[in-house]
Amino acid sequence: MKIIGGHNRGLKLATPKGREVRPILGRVRESLFGILGNQLSEARVADLFAGTGVIGLEALSRGAAGCVFVDRDRACVATINENIRRAQLESRSQVVRADAFRIAEQLAERDPLDLVFVDPPYRMLRGRRNFERVQKLVARLGEEDILAPGGTMVLRHPADVSVPAHLGRLTQIDRRRYGRMKLALLMRQ
Repeated sequence: MKIIGGHNRGLKLATPKGREVRPILGRVRESLFGILGNQLSEARVADLFAGTGVIGLEALSRGAAGCVFVDRDRACVATINENIRRAQLESRSQVVRADAFRIAEQLAERDPLDLVFVDPPYRMLRGRRNFERVQKLVARLGEEDILAPGGTMVLRHPADVSVPAHLGRLTQIDRRRYGRMKLALLMRQ
């Protein structure tokens, strides 16, 4: 897996061994960052359920001011730190080992974010009940002033479930299907 755009384009990234980590495909990342366009310039970003950190690193490579990477798995956190070192982005990165479902209070203590990526593992998205839990997290992040007004939240989810047009103060502004997965883009009004 490599960073596909920006000043770190082509940089090979590490992946945790023997883990259920499914980094977002390069073609999907390329499409997503094409949609986001100029929103990345100097953006404050969070990558929740970060896994390898590829989404946050891609954002930093393309001009984001800083990124908070959140994952609870010790091996994933070590991989994220390794990838940050490889990309030489330590000064613009912070890694937090925590459960993304419990991180809202810590994120609320910071300056509001411009862009939040929510990419939970598939096991957390199986079944209506689990997906409702993820949707509640997204709505809560939008409600607690974690996302700046006009900020965007990107939710990756299975194609067989739908994200409502409104989640709290978030309004769905775009959605794209890529095979068995979708990306929902929600903006804080």
